[in-house]
Amino acid sequence: MFGLSYATEPADATDALDAAADVVVDKKFDSTKNDEADTVDTHPIYNRRVLLPLFLNEQKNPDAEYLSLSIPETFSKQLYRTGKFVILNRDSVHRHLATMNINQGDLWQDENCVRLGRAIGADVVVVGRFQTEGERATIEAKAIDVRAGRMSVEDREVIPTNTSMFDHIDRLVVRMSGPMAEKMQPLETPPPPAEIVLTEEQVVAEVKKIEEKKAAEKGEALPPPAKKFEFTVRAGGTFVVSLGYTKTVYPIGFGAMVGGEILGLTSLFFKQDWLRSFEVGLFSGYLIYPPKHNSYGVLSQIPLHGSVGYRFDFAWFGGVAVTPLFSMGMDFGKFSNINGATAYRIFAWSAGGRAEYAISERWSTALTTCVLFEYDQGLNYQWVNFLSAGVRW
Repeated sequence: MFGLSYATEPADATDALDAAADVVVDKKFDSTKNDEADTVDTHPIYNRRVLLPLFLNEQKNPDAEYLSLSIPETFSKQLYRTGKFVILNRDSVHRHLATMNINQGDLWQDENCVRLGRAIGADVVVVGRFQTEGERATIEAKAIDVRAGRMSVEDREVIPTNTSMFDHIDRLVVRMSGPMAEKMQPLETPPPPAEIVLTEEQVVAEVKKIEEKKAAEKGEALPPPAKKFEFTVRAGGTFVVSLGYTKTVYPIGFGAMVGGEILGLTSLFFKQDWLRSFEVGLFSGYLIYPPKHNSYGVLSQIPLHGSVGYRFDFAWFGGVAVTPLFSMGMDFGKFSNINGATAYRIFAWSAGGRAEYAISERWSTALTTCVLFEYDQGLNYQWVNFLSAGVRW
């Protein structure tokens, strides 16, 4: 709202046209027919709806930012006084610009003004910009006739940045409001309603409806709905290279691993499609580490980890996907030496990634590689490689 004494219309109004209509009533009296009622002809006319976005502070000068609002406010007062315009509320301008991917700086272009005006339901859009230099400011303004799709009136004014600046702004506004009222007379037919501006998610939904309707008319089978969740189970062999303090005793290890992950759980809480690529998983296995010295026995280990990752699909590579991964869990194991056998349980975490290739719609093969960190009597770390086959539901 403008905080003025006159009323403003909502910027998204599509059916409240009565407020924009001044009904002109011409009473015609026929003196020769005293026995007939007076004849009254009503000719509704519709005042043009004007949208006044904030003026652009091109240099982003904080000391002159108040002009962004002061100038359009002055326009709104003067245009309202002409009796030929209805001033629209600008509250929804920012939302419409963001939805249509239009920056405020690009609003100076006529075609963008026309798009915004049609979306909000304005017949006229008055846009402007200003620059400051020393003790002067240059203001440029123009009025776009949305119906005609072109600029109707434009003007500029160089003003001093002192107490007389508002007199100069009034002078600019008066020079433009007169030609605007003359060139853009009230309409004899109701103005068109505001266009519906859809978000990206709404556009996808509308396109899907259209495709389903076309398929139904042709008698074609509808495409299967997109899966909300994807479950993948993996199994394969593992090769481990010790990099920490255990490498002097157990330099390498090998074994088998099984695991699985779920893709799309985030859709339960969020609507954004890109969040569906997050996955959560669980994996375990059995690993053995042959000793380097005869004084030690074979080390056995059972990891149990939960993981989280984000999947990137590369369709142009023919079914290739890459998933950065992070996991946390426990490693349970047992080893022996000349002093006897010892069982252990230590906390571990890993960071790495998985490269996957889709063999078919359900089957895939993948290589997961990561650095596994364990903390027992110090930090130990290993390079783990897991080659697996997977099946997806």
